[in-house]
Amino acid sequence: MQRITMSGRQNRSQGFSKGWRWCQTFALATGLGASALMGSSAQAAQTLVLGHGAAPGNPRALAAEHMAELVNEYSKGELELTIQGSEQLGSDLQMLQQVQSGALGLSANSQGALANIVPKANVFGLPFLFDSPQAAWQVVDGEIGDEVSEQAEQRGFKVLAWWDNGLRQFTNNVRPITSPSDMKGLKMRTPQDPVTIDTLRALGANPTPLAFGELYVALKQGTVDGQENPVVNIVSSHLEEVQKYLSLSDYRYETTPVVIGLASWQRLSKDNQEALMKAARESTDFERQTLISQTDELLEKLRSDKSIAINNVDTQAFRQATASVDETWEGKLGDIVSRAREAAKSANAQHPGTN
Repeated sequence: MQRITMSGRQNRSQGFSKGWRWCQTFALATGLGASALMGSSAQAAQTLVLGHGAAPGNPRALAAEHMAELVNEYSKGELELTIQGSEQLGSDLQMLQQVQSGALGLSANSQGALANIVPKANVFGLPFLFDSPQAAWQVVDGEIGDEVSEQAEQRGFKVLAWWDNGLRQFTNNVRPITSPSDMKGLKMRTPQDPVTIDTLRALGANPTPLAFGELYVALKQGTVDGQENPVVNIVSSHLEEVQKYLSLSDYRYETTPVVIGLASWQRLSKDNQEALMKAARESTDFERQTLISQTDELLEKLRSDKSIAINNVDTQAFRQATASVDETWEGKLGDIVSRAREAAKSANAQHPGTN
């Protein structure tokens, strides 16, 4: 049976070295994949690598390990997942490209990276679309999510699950952010996410795309002033150590799409496909609930420690300042934007948040 393995080692501060190691990893993975095809009969189990960019202890990292346990159980040992986190295999976008080509088995990373390849995934990240995580789940798990999954399959991905990547907040080292005017001129790191970039520009900031693994050093050295992420990502990567202000906004939501390349999916037996899908879906509730519980605990700890100054933003002013982003993206994506808004309106009524 087939065995696909990859290895790598993260280097936050030396981008060139990291890129060189990624190229070596890619070559090694494709070489080993070919060798495994030649000697597949000697393998006791199919092994796929799941790559992600989260730090140890992050809900994404914990859910990946949980999913691996479930895969082993449901496949009765016929299928195994090897987990490679902390961007050991490259940036989110690089990992997705490897999944798409078949060099990497699975990826569980930010929707922004997926949206570069699957444009309809951008719809989940429109500003102030969702008032609560529960409202987001209702839409993501419904017809809108199915439509995005269909486009993903056309681009070479099988979506196994939509994990949560949280409602996002601002941090920076210049000043507390309470109104859109406070964003003016701030150099804010963003993921490789077109909607995030458009939203921050609408707020007057200077968006600067950067791999998450390079963010801590960039903040410490002042290469960028701030960034936006859910609280769990901020704390699990220790960004509060190099930031002065945390401004709570819930200004946009992100999923964590769990995807496998279609070529890798099609090489699995029907039983192993079912085992993998079942494990992915059951790990979704685990990941989502872990993110919510960690968010509450970590915010309480940050307030208690006073390691970073925390404030709330003027949500209504931010909503008004970012209204044009919807119009821009409806022009790009069509009526899925208005349909997502309608679905979100219903979901928000059932699951109201704090904004």
